[in-house]
Amino acid sequence: MAPRLPNLCGLFLFATSTCAFHNPISPIRHPKQHGTLLNNARVDLSEYASRDINYMQEWAYNCGVQQAEGLQLTSHDEWFDIYAMATTDVPAGTCVMYIPSNMFLTSYGAKQEFGEQEKAETLIGNLGGADQFPMFYLFVKVLVEYERGEESAWYPWLNSLPRTFNNGAAMTPSCYECLPPLAAKLCMEERVKCINCRQALKSVEFVSDESKKDEELLKWIFNVVQTRSLEVDGERIIVPMVDMLNHESSGHEVDVSYDEEGSCVVYANTDVPAGSPLRMSYGDYYLTNPSATFAKYGFIDHTCPSTFCKMMDIIPSTELREIGLSFSRMLFYKDTGEVSPEVYDVLLYQILSENWQVQKEFYNACMNGDEATKSAYHQQYLGQTMNKLKKHVDSFLLDLDKLSEKASTKDLAEHSRLPMIIAHNDFVRQTFMNVKSQIDPIAAQYT
Repeated sequence: MAPRLPNLCGLFLFATSTCAFHNPISPIRHPKQHGTLLNNARVDLSEYASRDINYMQEWAYNCGVQQAEGLQLTSHDEWFDIYAMATTDVPAGTCVMYIPSNMFLTSYGAKQEFGEQEKAETLIGNLGGADQFPMFYLFVKVLVEYERGEESAWYPWLNSLPRTFNNGAAMTPSCYECLPPLAAKLCMEERVKCINCRQALKSVEFVSDESKKDEELLKWIFNVVQTRSLEVDGERIIVPMVDMLNHESSGHEVDVSYDEEGSCVVYANTDVPAGSPLRMSYGDYYLTNPSATFAKYGFIDHTCPSTFCKMMDIIPSTELREIGLSFSRMLFYKDTGEVSPEVYDVLLYQILSENWQVQKEFYNACMNGDEATKSAYHQQYLGQTMNKLKKHVDSFLLDLDKLSEKASTKDLAEHSRLPMIIAHNDFVRQTFMNVKSQIDPIAAQYT
């Protein structure tokens, strides 16, 4: 069922003067039934094929997409990365884009169109869990539309998409060898999801054998779904035009919602000066985990203010999770080198493991908000805590050096994503160097 949230579009269309739309709404033309492989032209997936943005925007206009005059799709790198920009001042509350729900590609719509794929669901469930069903159905939908070529109602949108991705699913096993443990783990998980979809596709009868055997095509389809779909009420949806909005961690300019008809509304949540990008948030999970953003979307989020501290060798327990063992709480801050309190709490809890009674008192202080007791313990064991933290930072920086050395021995012609991997590692290195500059003077007092 399509998501039904407050009718924000009606609010902005009729209650403000900053959202004056004039283009008529036309229904999207319905594609032909699946099951017939058509011989007409398909999207050119070669690496340097041009992205036809103008045709896509004309198509979107004819299908009922409405956008404010101050919104423009542009690029700074010869149309490899395309993003939305405000060409005029956009006041907060302005509805900058409206997309009717009949333009969406959805997992629930795909399941209705193609029927339940029982064999595929069984395989996906065994390999990755039922939460991957929506991704698989949307994967099938996008693939079928690709097979329809120019007969697909979504051909102009497909032809506007990037042909190359730099995310985890697009990498080779050799790429993972050059990444630190967390990033490598997340990238490999993306690859496994892609393989699961390709394996489950074998039981889908209406997809051509030619497509089933085309590994590069299926990898591209998977990456389109992963990088351009939104998760709404447990389903996956792709909203053309909205998928052109880039991510921002430190203060995005627009929010996405849905009206009572399930149509999509994008509105400014702050005053946006002319010449500024219009960006959304891809989700709270990515606000403190740039490695996850890199693994799924294939870009380095320089706007992310913090990153997980990369302590991957801690054996989790209920107590540790409750006091802060989490990707989103144990943070190093990129620009300042500050360390979140949860890092110190988790390290000290481990240090106190030799005295369970003291460890329990410290745990209770953390849970009860007893800052005086916590502070006293932290002060008493500060030397041990700082030395343990310094050891981790220094060891991780050495590992990054080894990873960079390994990357330098690989052939760029064979591993084209190595520059992005090296850039990711350098991004992480800079954060750790800033942390090191903060903790080294303190640790030195206890050596």
